[in-house]
Amino acid sequence: MENLKPQELLASGIKFLKQEKYWDALNVIKAAIEKAGYDFDNMPPDYLSYLGLATALAEKRYRDGAALCEMAVKKEFYNSAYYLNLGKVYLAGGHKRKAVNAFNSGLKIDKNHKGIIEELNKIGVRRSPIVPFLPRKNVLNKFLGAMVHRVEGKG
Repeated sequence: MENLKPQELLASGIKFLKQEKYWDALNVIKAAIEKAGYDFDNMPPDYLSYLGLATALAEKRYRDGAALCEMAVKKEFYNSAYYLNLGKVYLAGGHKRKAVNAFNSGLKIDKNHKGIIEELNKIGVRRSPIVPFLPRKNVLNKFLGAMVHRVEGKG
């Protein structure tokens, strides 16, 4: 690992995250940051985002992880991968609504982002009620929702 460049170390950290080896990912990402000589002010957004995700998942420091991911999103608001990481941190910290909002923000940038779509499918995001000004449990919404469900061939 010592002879790898910072970007190669970051790539290894991302691979560890995908393998759910969170502590390994965190250690490798920190090594990449140290090797590159970055501090929080000059750290590129990809390092911030993945450091945030690894911090949240390995150390269970969800606020710190979210703060790092939010910094990455502020630096590069047009990168849907950073919204994916932010959403994962929110989800791990028990903030489903914030996670869904982050995922939806990422989909506004890239409507076909595979990772975001997978996360939304995992948590089972529901559609809005058919008649939005009535409660979801209202008889009319339940009936119309069931009818739409049948017509779409899902029932």
